[in-house]
Amino acid sequence: MTILRQLLARLDPRARAGSGAPVDQAEVDRRLAGLAQATDAAAHRLPEPVVESARAVIERARRRRELSQDLTVVALAGSTGAGKSTLFNSIVGTEVAHVGVLRPTTAAPMAAVWQASTDTDELLDWLGVDRRHEVGDGGDELADLVLLDLPDHDSTHAHHRAQVDRLVDRADLMIWVMDPQKYADALVHDAYLTRFARHAEVTVVVLNQVDRLSVADTDACLRHLRSLVAADGLDDATVLATSTRSGQGLPELAEVIADAIASRRAATSRLMADIASAAEALESAAADPGGVIRVGGAPELAVLNDALTGAAGADLISSAVESSRNRAAISAVGWPPLRWLSRRRADPIARLRLDRPGVDPALVRTSMPSNDPVALARARTAVHDFAATATAGAPAAWITSTRAVAEVAADGLADHLDRAVARAPIAKPSSPRWWAFVGWLQWGLLALAVVGGGWLLALAALGYLQFEPPPTPTVSGLPIPTLMLAVGLLGGIVLAAIARGVAATGARRAARSAREALRREVSEVAESLVVAPIAGELESLADFRLGLRAAGAPSAQPASRRGQATS
Repeated sequence: MTILRQLLARLDPRARAGSGAPVDQAEVDRRLAGLAQATDAAAHRLPEPVVESARAVIERARRRRELSQDLTVVALAGSTGAGKSTLFNSIVGTEVAHVGVLRPTTAAPMAAVWQASTDTDELLDWLGVDRRHEVGDGGDELADLVLLDLPDHDSTHAHHRAQVDRLVDRADLMIWVMDPQKYADALVHDAYLTRFARHAEVTVVVLNQVDRLSVADTDACLRHLRSLVAADGLDDATVLATSTRSGQGLPELAEVIADAIASRRAATSRLMADIASAAEALESAAADPGGVIRVGGAPELAVLNDALTGAAGADLISSAVESSRNRAAISAVGWPPLRWLSRRRADPIARLRLDRPGVDPALVRTSMPSNDPVALARARTAVHDFAATATAGAPAAWITSTRAVAEVAADGLADHLDRAVARAPIAKPSSPRWWAFVGWLQWGLLALAVVGGGWLLALAALGYLQFEPPPTPTVSGLPIPTLMLAVGLLGGIVLAAIARGVAATGARRAARSAREALRREVSEVAESLVVAPIAGELESLADFRLGLRAAGAPSAQPASRRGQATS
């Protein structure tokens, strides 16, 4: 019978029943999924070592859950000469681990397995432990216990320390064995205990070899050790004084191990602590101020669209549409003898290649002049201001990544805005019906003037040739030819002026419609080029915050979604 079983036999049966409620596996799943979500969101934003460390925790947790949850892995770790191998042998009940004067004594980890209900080879292979010992008389209380004796963490051999580091990360319950001379060594506290400040529930610190101390010295060392462990962040860790010679503290240690075995909590508690620790590291690296993040607010979008519409040449295009409309009106309703003057000027819309019916806009490049540097600079500023406003409450890492996205968007403005102009329906509108009526009326007035003028010329020619002209009809004393000429000329000119005025109103309306059409296209550019990528960055921040909250980070901020402000 092993010493551990003997000690268990002397304990109150209630102590061997396990303490605490079983860890809800669904809760472990939820926290692990949350950490994975936060880690994916942090990729390429937070420092790579922090992200990779979180990924390692996720992979380790998933692998440990694939292995038997019935097995409890308890590891004895400690410094050279602390007596952990002697303690290991005492627990096993036979000298399995070599104990000697030569340091370091433990060159490779050793595993002792008590009556496993499932195959332990896969678990021990994952742990990387080749030296294995089967303990046959453990009894039901110790069934499924896997006890590890680790190499010295302060060994001069690098591969010893590497084995310790790997197994410390994978054991379910860690028992740190220290001796009275080196229990305050900074190495174990700084390199290990401080790092596992979230793991108090699965951490035991043992002050071994207290048989060498007086009772007063033991109490003093134990108080000091407890203060050091508390300073490491392990306020709730179990701290014991033990001696394999006198048996002091061994019943309490046996109770801790028995509780871990009986409750089946150690593995999941360790995973929960690992997840929370990784989440806390991500949260610390992010330094999230937890401020409001909002994308797509109406005022910000209006400012952005105004700036981009200006950079797209809205003023030039609306002016071109108005000029083109007026030119077409002159050609249709102007005084016929002067219509040719308007045709001498090129159509502004055609000159800018804005009227390309039947051609795929994606294949079109307009002949718009180079973007106004001032307007383009204003648009770039609007893009960066939009990003800055959206990330005002975001962590620095997301501010940086969003700025990079905004810079890419700003660099692509000129090309995307030109495509937006090509897509905008700015083709020449159809002529109003009244233009045709006025046009025919103009020709009628011109014909009237020509007939009247011709009549007068004929009368003048007859007089010049000394012929007696026929009597000229009059109306109210005015010769009809003169009236015809006057009405034809003056009527055509006045009608042209009135028609041009009415047409100018329509031209201004067409210019406004063109500006609105362009703004709609520019709004789509703003959405796809600026708003959506920035929203994507902040969606990742929302995922990060949600993931941290699910993973159990201590002060994770609530998430936000596009168009909604949260803090």
